[in-house]
Amino acid sequence: MVINIASFGGRTHMLDTARELEKFGHTVRFYSYVPTKRAMKYGLKKECSYSIYWFAFPFLCLFKLFGHGLWREDLYNWCCDLFLAYYMKPCDIFIGQSPMHIKAIRRAKKKFGAITILERGISHVLYQDKVLKEMNPNRKFMTRLHVKRDLKGYLFPDYISVGSDHVRQTFLENGYPDEKIFVNNYGVNLQFFQPTTLDTIEQYDVLIVGQWCKRKGCDLIVEAARQKGFSVLHVGSIVDIEFPKENNFTHVDPVPEYRLIEYYRKSKVFVMPSRDEGLALVQPQALACGLPLVCSDRSGGRDLRRAVIDNKYVIEMEEYSVGSLVECVEKALKLSKEQEGKERNILKEEDSLSYEEYGKRYNAFINRIVRNDKLSQS
Repeated sequence: MVINIASFGGRTHMLDTARELEKFGHTVRFYSYVPTKRAMKYGLKKECSYSIYWFAFPFLCLFKLFGHGLWREDLYNWCCDLFLAYYMKPCDIFIGQSPMHIKAIRRAKKKFGAITILERGISHVLYQDKVLKEMNPNRKFMTRLHVKRDLKGYLFPDYISVGSDHVRQTFLENGYPDEKIFVNNYGVNLQFFQPTTLDTIEQYDVLIVGQWCKRKGCDLIVEAARQKGFSVLHVGSIVDIEFPKENNFTHVDPVPEYRLIEYYRKSKVFVMPSRDEGLALVQPQALACGLPLVCSDRSGGRDLRRAVIDNKYVIEMEEYSVGSLVECVEKALKLSKEQEGKERNILKEEDSLSYEEYGKRYNAFINRIVRNDKLSQS
């Protein structure tokens, strides 16, 4: 089969999807602004890369100079969608990204007769909008055009692929048919992320990787650490919450993915108390490195219990509160105590969180929907 995959949000899991599906003998074309040489570093074959960096470059300069303003994001999405709709070659399957690809999906269906799949990395836009407004009613996170475009984008694909059951539930709550939703937990690079032994010199009770922001529950982390004296290590960018100046808080600016294992090695517990998440890739990374995971019921972390030797290593908050987070972290620290001096290996199988397994599930799904499509036409 010929599969076109489009992603104009940089180096995302879509590149991994393209690489893995090509291994099953499909002719894969990956349309993105990732330069071909960089895509090849992540294992994508040269002939699979259809880089349109030259098209995206003016927008990237605009973002660099003036930031990712709401209207600039909307303009970028619209232009990339329109361009791709007429630039891409014929295909049997088209996989696009939400909220970007609407016209491209419609044209792939009408012009090529393709089966279309929309990749949605986070919750349904109405749920997402509600959570963001509850966080800060005075701040505008999304334009009405963005919400309208996202909702319109759900109407045309044959299927929507999501990274966690949490995202699936938000679509069901908003009336989307379950039979059109494909849940496929994202994988991680197990060459980078392997079982670790806790560093004996530099240690932290709690680690969070990613944006330091209210959406990821960092306000709860601050209060929990202040109450109990947990030492906190944050790796990533600081967004909308001031980083504490107390001695038990340590901040590290964003680092390349391959360097993250240094910080997993120094940490006892990984926390992700997000108010809304698709499936943050740092969660399976942490589990692959052997850290107990503390998460909210909105983080996608629950799905990862399938991959660990015992469900106790994925501890979900019973309610969204500081008290519940404290209780869960204390449980996780007890588990970490049992791991001291040992290699922290908590996965059922060595490759259970790999992108190879992710690709197998995706390929099986594609084969199934193609069979169903042929049966419906016969």
